[in-house]
Amino acid sequence: MTKSYLFILFLIYSLPSSAQDIVELIRFNSATLTQIDGQRVQKLLNTKMVMKNITLTCDSAFRYLDLEEMRAYGNIQIDTETENIWADTLIYYTNQDISLLRGRVVIKQDSTTLFGDKVDYNFETKVANFTSGIRLEDSKGVLIAKSGVYYQKQDSAVFRYNVQLADSSQYAEGDSLFLNREREYVQIYSNVFISDSTNNALLTGEYIEADSTGRRYVKQRGYLMKVETDSSTSDTTHIYANELLLIDRDSSSTVQGFGNVNVWTHKFSSLSDSLFYDSQAEVFTLRGSPKSWNKNIQLTGTEIMVELDSTKIKKLSSYPSAFSVQQDSSTLRLHQLKGDSLFAYFKENEISRIELFPNSEILYHTKNEDNEPDGAMENSSPNTILFFENGELTLAKMGQNQGLFLPEYTDLDKRTLDGFSWNPELRPQKPTSTASPRFTAIPQNRPFTLPKKYVLFLKNNIKEHME
Repeated sequence: MTKSYLFILFLIYSLPSSAQDIVELIRFNSATLTQIDGQRVQKLLNTKMVMKNITLTCDSAFRYLDLEEMRAYGNIQIDTETENIWADTLIYYTNQDISLLRGRVVIKQDSTTLFGDKVDYNFETKVANFTSGIRLEDSKGVLIAKSGVYYQKQDSAVFRYNVQLADSSQYAEGDSLFLNREREYVQIYSNVFISDSTNNALLTGEYIEADSTGRRYVKQRGYLMKVETDSSTSDTTHIYANELLLIDRDSSSTVQGFGNVNVWTHKFSSLSDSLFYDSQAEVFTLRGSPKSWNKNIQLTGTEIMVELDSTKIKKLSSYPSAFSVQQDSSTLRLHQLKGDSLFAYFKENEISRIELFPNSEILYHTKNEDNEPDGAMENSSPNTILFFENGELTLAKMGQNQGLFLPEYTDLDKRTLDGFSWNPELRPQKPTSTASPRFTAIPQNRPFTLPKKYVLFLKNNIKEHME
């Protein structure tokens, strides 16, 4: 043994017994004992040591012997059984297992890698608090935020301020987010925007939660925009509601809306208290004083069903207490139909047949050869079938009818059946703008130049996998 080595051993074995139990020095180039602000400090250069279950390597380390505090600088790498950590500087409170990591901080835990400039980490609870920006990467995507807390044991995280999340097919943003990676459960809060390229959809609201089953729940100012396409055409559906519930499964998906539901598509538009849509059956079901519009037709009733065939409307149903109003394209008179049940059938998005039963009533205005008003036909019958071509009535079939023809007179255009409802001013219109992200795209690059030891760690892992 040389004299200098004996001196180093003396420094180590002269430490208090409590520090001896905590720190085991594996290697170092030099060690000196000094005082900083009246505190005894052991300074180690190019060192590697073990503290409890933590292995630390760094360019220099300062052990505050009476404070149970460690400070490390330069090329820091920390290895435990569950994570690898890299940083530029470190303050480690050994009695609390808390470390203040600063500079270029990288934390790798299983398949997750976290990046930040300021991280407070507890080695006992495995909680990392990112106080000045966080970037999370795993095999599925990237998440960034201005601050966040990652809980390794629970495999969960909370992110706040300008939160953005992206994978190969989806992008999401909001003011804060809770994530449980094991259960694939996410809650996003405030000004939420989600874009889903796989399903050609946009989703916004004040609160959205999602899980691995394909369930998404939206609360407050819910909005869904979905583009449906077939071999030749496409159609966009816009749904607004106080609450939305979306279930996406392998072969089908459903959408439920609750409270002030507003729908607009090229095929129809509607207002209702609730909505249910089944993609497999291609059926919209509207309940709670619903109103539906198709071209110049308004339909009301206790429940309305809209059946689609790809991008075309196929059938409208309403029961009970159905009431339909059709505005004549030339006279602007309002044809009126009512019955306990109403079924309207379409061909190429044009009305072709209407069936009313039982207790059907109609008020249909007639025209002369010059398409001028020429009286009206009013009729009641157990059932009525009306046939149309190009939107014009061509034939009416009625059973045991009681009716009369009303010659043209002043105010005939104001005549109505009981239960009449015509509200074109309430008809939803096509949105004039599309929801869009508030924030710029997530940067592809990490927030800083990667630490050298982290780069070496990645290279060694690649080499091991290749071997």
